[in-house]
Amino acid sequence: MVDHLALDIETVPAADLADYSETVQEKIQQKIERQQERNPDFDYRYFASIHGDFGKIVCLSMGYIHPGGKIKLKSLHGHDESQLLNEFNEVIRSINGIFIHYNGLNFDIPFILQRMAHHGIRLTNERFRNLARFRSEPHFDLMQQYYNWDMQKVLSLGILAELHGIPSPKEDLSGDKVYDAYVNNEWERIVRYCEFDVATTLNLWNKVYRYEPVIGESNYDFSGAGRK
Repeated sequence: MVDHLALDIETVPAADLADYSETVQEKIQQKIERQQERNPDFDYRYFASIHGDFGKIVCLSMGYIHPGGKIKLKSLHGHDESQLLNEFNEVIRSINGIFIHYNGLNFDIPFILQRMAHHGIRLTNERFRNLARFRSEPHFDLMQQYYNWDMQKVLSLGILAELHGIPSPKEDLSGDKVYDAYVNNEWERIVRYCEFDVATTLNLWNKVYRYEPVIGESNYDFSGAGRK
């Protein structure tokens, strides 16, 4: 029985802005313009990719540390978000341990729940819905735990990994480039990137909270998922 499961998602816009009613378009544009005052690069693509009502999941990667010391990784990916979420729902059905992620309480987990609601998918594991903060279970948000919920001190996963001597997940792809990779059907790159994030999160958790040595990249058991 796996006592922990780490996860990460990659997202893209679910539809073009023009596909929504004029009322919705106007509200979205207002939100984008307010954000652009602080970040000129904030556009609809960025907005939709981080918003569970306007984005969709194209890759959901999971992993755990095998007793033999390997990090086992698996991904669900493709254009059919409903199928992806139904398969994930079956995976978490029997998980009684913790769900590990990096900033998952703010992003990944609510996004997954919102997309499940969109597709009318009933959760098989009600523990997954418990988003109570300042706790370490059922969700162990490594970012929040490590920084004691102080957002002013938070560093990105890639930087924190470098500081702890852990292989960086940002060498080939980055979050802002996932959409272009998706449009170009570069599924191998997306899956590898997402799984690397999961492996990095697990490696950090294992080092910082289990006091175990860093696991080398050669012990990352990537899924080798292909095109969809």
